[in-house]
Formats: sequence, structure tokens, C-alpha cells
Amino acid sequence: MRHFPGLSWLAVACVLATPLAAWPASDPNVMQSYALRLPVHFNGDASLQRLLLPAQVLANLQSGGMSDLRIFNGQGQPLSMAWSDSASLRQTEHRKLVLPSLPVMGAPDAGDLSASSLRIEEQQGKRVVQIDSGAAAGQQSVKVLGALLDTRAIADPVVDMALDVDLPDAQPITFTVQASADLKGWRPLAETVLYRAGAGHLGADHVELPGASLKDQYLRVSWTDAGGHAAPVTMRGATLTTARGIGSAPRVSAALAAPQLLNPYELRFALPFATPLAALKIKAAGDNFLIPVRVLGRNDPGQPWTSLAAGVIYHLQTAGKVQDSAALELPPTAFREIKIEADKKSAGFSAAPDITLEFEPVQIVALVSGQPPFTLAAGLANAASPYLPMQSLLPGYRAAQENSLPLATVDGAAAVVQATASRDGAPVRNLALWGVLLTAVLALGAMAWVLLKQNDKGPAGGQ
Repeated sequence: MRHFPGLSWLAVACVLATPLAAWPASDPNVMQSYALRLPVHFNGDASLQRLLLPAQVLANLQSGGMSDLRIFNGQGQPLSMAWSDSASLRQTEHRKLVLPSLPVMGAPDAGDLSASSLRIEEQQGKRVVQIDSGAAAGQQSVKVLGALLDTRAIADPVVDMALDVDLPDAQPITFTVQASADLKGWRPLAETVLYRAGAGHLGADHVELPGASLKDQYLRVSWTDAGGHAAPVTMRGATLTTARGIGSAPRVSAALAAPQLLNPYELRFALPFATPLAALKIKAAGDNFLIPVRVLGRNDPGQPWTSLAAGVIYHLQTAGKVQDSAALELPPTAFREIKIEADKKSAGFSAAPDITLEFEPVQIVALVSGQPPFTLAAGLANAASPYLPMQSLLPGYRAAQENSLPLATVDGAAAVVQATASRDGAPVRNLALWGVLLTAVLALGAMAWVLLKQNDKGPAGGQ
């Protein structure tokens, strides 16, 4: 049997020629595979709990869709989780207010009330509303033409109004809703038609309002029959439904360590995470500044820049008042490199500005199983998504139902993102591929050299 000592070198060369992409990846179900690990404290014994991700976690995620996130129990087992998007954190609270109506009195031939001015009077201990140009209250021809609702104390937007009315039989009645601050000028809000058929109504007995602001306003409801004349309707009042946003989690922010300023008009940095940014808060050096800027993004040095936002950043002191610009809103797309350009007609940046990265809030719902300690792990490239549908954890799920679950907490420090320099050139992926190819070529060359040297020595002794 012939022996080839060069085969040991051949085996080494084959290992060197193996593409890096073929090497086994870290196991996403092993806690030690993740770059960041933080203690989690669940609240009580509830089996389902929610968790708002801190900025330190969002600034370490490396996979799209936040798939490189796990919660491990003390036995190293990952917990079942569902992802609650930011929209579910913006809840709406509805309240119902019952208001009595004041009758609007006028002559039967008053016709359309849309241009009429009203005045409120006290008559026999009751408040009634008169049309300014109408007949006097003591005239026999005066009748109820509509109703007035005092909505001046309602601060929240009104989205719906249910009418408490009695209708004449078998007549379609058109109800018109208008608003005014002075009982003189009226703006239309909505209109609906009701029809009484025996004991029931056809048509909706409520009016949808477009989130109307009725603070310091009056509402007027008038009604006419099919011929446009005053109809024999009795209105006792109305129930108004208001809507108010509650429980909205604020954005999560992280400071960006001062990036390198290429020149007074250009600033670039590469982000070490894959989480989409919601906004950038930029504060230039100095006490007073006003700089028009443009924000661009890309994912690789070989890609063209994509325009993300434009605006004016400023910090001004005028008459003892300080005015600061708001954060620049960004589209919900992740970019790994950011460029900020200052308008060259301005003074630009005298030094690198202070930059705050803002993220939309992210909420996770977890099924608590196993024993503590529990650990939140994040930061692993190419991890598969661990999330179940919310309906799997909450059968019969209703929108935003998860917001009533107990809130767990995470131990962590304030997030400071260390950005790296962004430079033009070939994409990182291309450089990696060229590195693999060069390694393979060198390995094949080594193989050829070993075999050639072996052949030059002649065949080894046989057995």
C-alpha cells in the first residue's frame, strides 16, 4: 500500500478552502449565542405577561423583524412569545355623555335653519332657544324647529351622537347637525335620515361625527320632512361618544456617540443594529443655530444613497423664550448607514452635533414557564423568527387586549450607540465573497504545490 505524506496537507487545504458561509451558525435556542443578555423580572404569578423592549435591546438586534430575540428561563429553555406591534400600544378610550336638548323655537315657515342666528332665553324657569328673526315666544304659531346641545365643556373629540327622538309614523325625516361658537355662524357636521316603521326605525339613530372638536361650541340639530318643512319630531336629548388616546407608550431613545464630521456640511455613520429608526433628533453645537438638513440612508457602501427626510434644525432664543426643532421623522425602513447633509447656503456644523436615535415602542407577550432566573437575549445575525400569532397565546383575541396583561421589567443601562465610520467602496458582502475566493485559490495552490513536490520525490516505498 502506497503512502502519500502530502495527504495531510491536502486535508488542511480542503478545510481552508471551505466557504465561511458553510460553517455552522450559532444556535438561536442557546442563550450564550446572543451578544446581549439582560435579567427579566416577571410580575407575580400571571402566566401571560408583556414586556416593553428597552433601547439597549433595540440597539443590539441584528436580524430583520426583530427575530433575534429570545427570553430564556433558568433551565435555558426559550419561552413562547408573540410580537405586539406599535399600533396596539395606541389605545383609544371611548366615553359616553348624555346631554339634554334645548328646544329651538320659531315660526313654522322659518324653513332652513342653517343661516339662522339663535338666542337663549329663560321662559317660565326653562331655557329655550329662539330664532333671532323669528316670531315672539308668546305667539301661537311658534313651534319647535330643532334642538340645541351645549357641548362647550367637552374637551375630547366627539366621534358619534345617538339621538333620543320620537318620530312621526311613515315619514322619512332628515336630521342635520351643525356647530357654532357664537350661535350665529354655523358649520355643517353631519346628516342622517330616519324612518319610523311601526315600533321600529329604519336607518341609524346615531350620527357619526369626524372626531369633531366641540370645546367651547354648541351643537344644533334640525329636522325636516321629505318636502323640506318642519316635521313633528320630539327630541329629548342625545348621547355623545368621545374618543381619547390613552396608554400610548412613548418612543424609545438612545444617544449616539459623537460620529466623525467629514466637513462642515456632511456627517456619516454606520449603525451596528438592524432595528428601523423612527426619527433622528439633531442638535448642533452653539447657542443659536438654524440649519436646513437632509437625511439619507443605505445598507452597503456600494449602494446609492436614498433620501429619507428633510427639514430645518434650530435652537433659538427669542425674547427670553427658547425654541428647539422637533425630531426628523424617518420612513419605517431599516438602513445601516446614515448621512446627514447641511445646506451649503448655511454655516453648516462647527462640530459634530448631538444626535438622539428614536425607535417606535415594541412590546412582547411571553408565556411564563419554567423557573427563574429569566433572561432576555438579543443580537444574533440570521436568526429565525420565534414569534407565534397573538391569537395562539390569547384565544378569542381582541385588538389591544394584551395591554391589560401584567408588565414585566428588564434590568439594563442607558443605551449609547457606538457608530462606526461610513465610507464609500465595494459592498461588504462583495468583500467577504472575494475573501472566501482568495482563500480558496491560495488553498488550491498549496494543494498543487504539495502534490508537485511529492511527485518530484518519486513514489514512496510500497508494502
